[in-house]
Amino acid sequence: MRLKDKAAIITGGGGDIAKATAEKFLKNGASVLLFDYDEELLGKTMKELTQYIKNVKTVVGDTRKLDDMNKAVEMCVKEFGKVDILVTCAGIAKHMPIDEMPEEVWQKVIDINLTGTFIACKAVVPIMKMNKYGRIVNISSLGGRTGRPYVGVNYAASKSGVIGLTMCLAYELGPSGITVNAVAPGPLDGRMTKTFPPEKVEMLKVGLRIERLGSPDDIASAVLYLASDEASWVTGEVLDVNGGLYI
Repeated sequence: MRLKDKAAIITGGGGDIAKATAEKFLKNGASVLLFDYDEELLGKTMKELTQYIKNVKTVVGDTRKLDDMNKAVEMCVKEFGKVDILVTCAGIAKHMPIDEMPEEVWQKVIDINLTGTFIACKAVVPIMKMNKYGRIVNISSLGGRTGRPYVGVNYAASKSGVIGLTMCLAYELGPSGITVNAVAPGPLDGRMTKTFPPEKVEMLKVGLRIERLGSPDDIASAVLYLASDEASWVTGEVLDVNGGLYI
């Protein structure tokens, strides 16, 4: 029970990584509040977590809006008494060449992936400071570490920004007992890749030293470590989980 009696907020709660992370957290003794703008996806995630129903709550909202994130924090405190952990999984991808990318597509990805991460962190920090304890784990991407096929500049910039935000926050919040780290996943076998043609899936595997796509569970295991007290002296780090693509 590596997270016994901990309370966590996970944004992007309807997504693959969030669901896998929530399940690992719950199995390890945590209570979890899932936050997402998509009520239908949240409902699907909840159906897969029914055995933990007493320890899972959901809030529908927009991670770009501080009022919505504050409501999630308030709900977590009301239901579970505190907020120990934040995992920022909310994110979108709109990949296309720069000369074909409308400004609004650039901005939407930046707003959700980067500004949304900032807003989520901003919402939880006051209560974590008050309790002199916190674990923040931001989901970045291999696309924020190096150039990759099928990665748009908007996505790369947003995920690189998440890394910069993570490092700066780690420096700022360490004296308050709060660690801040990031996980940078490589290509995953998830909901999105299941819509890809076989040739595109094979292209994603090029360069992998462990010759398979990752799974959401691979990422959740890394998040669990960083959220636990086993990582109490780890902060400002980016944990690359990508089968050896980025060495």
